[in-house]
Amino acid sequence: MSVTLHRHGGICGIAVLGRLDGAAGTAELEQALGQALAEVSGGPVEVSFYDADTLPRAAVELLADALAAGGRLRIVAYHALLAHSLMRIGLPVRQVANARDAASAPAACRALALAGSAQSLDKILHIVAALPLAQVAVFVLQHVDEEQVNLLDQLLKVRTDYEVVMPQHMLAVRPGTLYVAPPGHHMKVAHGRVYLTRDRKIQSSRPSIDALLGTLAAEYGAGAMAVLLCGYGCDGVDGCAAVRAAGGTVVVEEGSECEGARAMPDAARDAGHYDYVMNLRAIASVAAASVAGEAAAPAGQLLDLFLDAVAHQCGYDFRNYQRDSLQRRFMALMRQFGFSSFARFQRAVLSDAALFERLVAELPVGVTSFFRHPEQLRLVREEILPYLASFPMIKLWSAGCSTGEEAYSLAIMLEELGLLERSHLFATDLSSYLLELAKIGLFPLASQEQNRRNYLVAGGGATADAWLSQGPGYLRVPEHLRLRVLFHRHSLTGEGIFNEFQLILCRNVLIYFDAELQRQVLRRFARSLHVDGFLVLGPQDGLNMMALEQGFVPYEAGSFIYRRGGALHD
Repeated sequence: MSVTLHRHGGICGIAVLGRLDGAAGTAELEQALGQALAEVSGGPVEVSFYDADTLPRAAVELLADALAAGGRLRIVAYHALLAHSLMRIGLPVRQVANARDAASAPAACRALALAGSAQSLDKILHIVAALPLAQVAVFVLQHVDEEQVNLLDQLLKVRTDYEVVMPQHMLAVRPGTLYVAPPGHHMKVAHGRVYLTRDRKIQSSRPSIDALLGTLAAEYGAGAMAVLLCGYGCDGVDGCAAVRAAGGTVVVEEGSECEGARAMPDAARDAGHYDYVMNLRAIASVAAASVAGEAAAPAGQLLDLFLDAVAHQCGYDFRNYQRDSLQRRFMALMRQFGFSSFARFQRAVLSDAALFERLVAELPVGVTSFFRHPEQLRLVREEILPYLASFPMIKLWSAGCSTGEEAYSLAIMLEELGLLERSHLFATDLSSYLLELAKIGLFPLASQEQNRRNYLVAGGGATADAWLSQGPGYLRVPEHLRLRVLFHRHSLTGEGIFNEFQLILCRNVLIYFDAELQRQVLRRFARSLHVDGFLVLGPQDGLNMMALEQGFVPYEAGSFIYRRGGALHD
């Protein structure tokens, strides 16, 4: 991490490279900011963060205080997550758009090429099976021995609705048709026809990937999409360069999937002749969405493929979320992220870690506030926490904590009841980004009136302002409360039990899951709950009957608070 001062165009600039972690980084920024403000005597100071996706609490407060003091401070963020986090609490930020995001929409896909050599057969079959029938010509080329019988066309016919042909020389190209390169011939495309030649081998190969991709680039230009899969040698590298030079798109398979036969995709990647490096499931999803066209919605098989790609490439499993809800959220996020098509949206999300984290953070509708559902929390304060006071140590879990308001609300109640010092309060969420925001402990000022009302209804003993002090444009939780909450990343759907708790709160999270996944999570909660513990669900989750089916017993009718009853259900 480095902080440097510079001047350009009458503006004093501070460039922050790397992540600004820890007190030392914040102190370095404070020193640079003080020097810059003193030098310009009221002139503008521009602070540019090139790499950071979040800032430490002290750094955020430093910037806010400088703005409040009247300093002519400009904040520039090159990372979308940092811009989002600072704007969330009212700080003015200019986000520098990613060049790829700002580019005009790509041309519609008119031709798709799938090419590979050793260990690519199963991958070709997998991708072709995922393709929706569309007005696109598909070209498949696999290196095979010239004397070997090639049955690839027969294997593909039973996996796709495309017409599959092993073409003759001068065959006309038709959309909705898949062309398999015959052994011993180069397959080329020009002027709407397939040409088969017995020219010399290229890169020791005939058919040659370079020969096919070079002609597709000339024939289809920006409408060509090439996928380079596993194989030996470097055939395909020049062809990928030609496709990119013509404005087309090149996707290269991640070499780690190739079990040793990774020389071909690695050569294209090392030469820089690619747009995306992805695993097989991501390639299948991107290829399917691309041939489906710009108007294709995130629904049906396209949505299934994308969720499968997300689960395998990034470790976030949304496959058992309610489909209607997911489709609505994806449509909204596409507009919010500035993408006009599902194909373009998922290309960006699957290749940009920061954009993916933003997707995970915003995919569920993040409706949260301090002391949300206050009537329910009043019951927790007045009856459940006093009961749990008999335990020598109280362990609590806020599951799906989002930006931390619920967890801090619990900490405030525990402090007011004199129980915080002997409590372990865990807060978990799927999104690492949301957890970083929660750890910082700064919140939008606009929520203060709602916080005050909720606090009183929840039985607060003072005022919300006593716990949520006001900074310049935001609210902050006290430092001692912030340090008492243990934030961890945890997936309710894919990870197991990590402790035994006397109180678990999971409110308005399970509403996004399908019925089977809701049952799985409830069973997991049952196994995580002390025999004398309590489970608090959201009033809007609609899970009362399912909770009863899983053996939970209502604590009080209509409270959506439950206790374990009897044996655990499998």
